Amino acid sequence: MIDTDVFIFVVISSEFATSFWAAALLKDRVGSTAAISTVAIVALGTGMGIGRWFGGLVLKNFKLDNQLLGIVSLQFFGFTAFWLSHSMIISLICLFVIGLGISMQFALSAIRLVGFSDNRPDLAVGKASLAAGIAIAGAPFLLGFLGDNFGISRAYIMVPILIAIAFVIILLTPSHSEKA
Repeated sequence: MIDTDVFIFVVISSEFATSFWAAALLKDRVGSTAAISTVAIVALGTGMGIGRWFGGLVLKNFKLDNQLLGIVSLQFFGFTAFWLSHSMIISLICLFVIGLGISMQFALSAIRLVGFSDNRPDLAVGKASLAAGIAIAGAPFLLGFLGDNFGISRAYIMVPILIAIAFVIILLTPSHSEKA
């Protein structure tokens, strides 16, 4: 069985790699200025805010794994469209969709990890925090390193790979919970 804290590592890695480097991809693909590209990241934050506000209401009737599969899929499709886009308007919409997708990933992942914890929620939350910390520190750094060596557009292939890994982990390690 795949260790479930790896799941938190990959979803947080994809979130922070996107958050930290989306402006660079926008500048590269759309040709906007660094300032405009940086401000455009507000679309990502707006999607995250709306997703956190309304996500629970929208997803409340689904099982935990189906909730995670849905939001990971939403992030994947939003990111793929963002990665391929050469239009500022389409990119902004895609960033908003990505924000919706990543809005509830940590919370739902932590709930899932607690479910696997054998009545050790303290250990589960500690593992989740450690995995998230490593992801927050490592993923943007790795993406920056890859961007320096291959260009940001090619380096960004790291993000859909991380999202796909997260999707596969959910499928291979079902949580067997009825609802979150």
